[in-house]
Amino acid sequence: MKEKIVREIELENNQTLVISDWSRKVSEDAYVVIMKANMDIKIKQDLFSDEPLSEFKFEDILATLGGNAMYEYRVERNFIMDHEKDDVFDALVKTFLDNLGKYVANSKFPGKFILKAYKDKNK
Repeated sequence: MKEKIVREIELENNQTLVISDWSRKVSEDAYVVIMKANMDIKIKQDLFSDEPLSEFKFEDILATLGGNAMYEYRVERNFIMDHEKDDVFDALVKTFLDNLGKYVANSKFPGKFILKAYKDKNK
């Protein structure tokens, strides 16, 4: 399975959202259509300016997660006919952007996502 980057979107929160097509053939005339959206968030102190770190230390977050945190959203549809593949992929991208685009572009999203990843890692 090889990634094909379809779009790179510069978001209002200074992050880059990468939309990729990971679709693959599952039979002679059918695909599993896979859309991934990734955001590689560099962990920086200024991401937490609006989000108090009262119970967390920035140094602990860096030590636990390293310098980056990866947001990933993946959706797939199985057994899509060859002639429908591109339309189904485009619909998956549109649905993601319509439903989650503003959420991941929000200025608070990177800091909140990093805190969630930190909490999940320490469970």
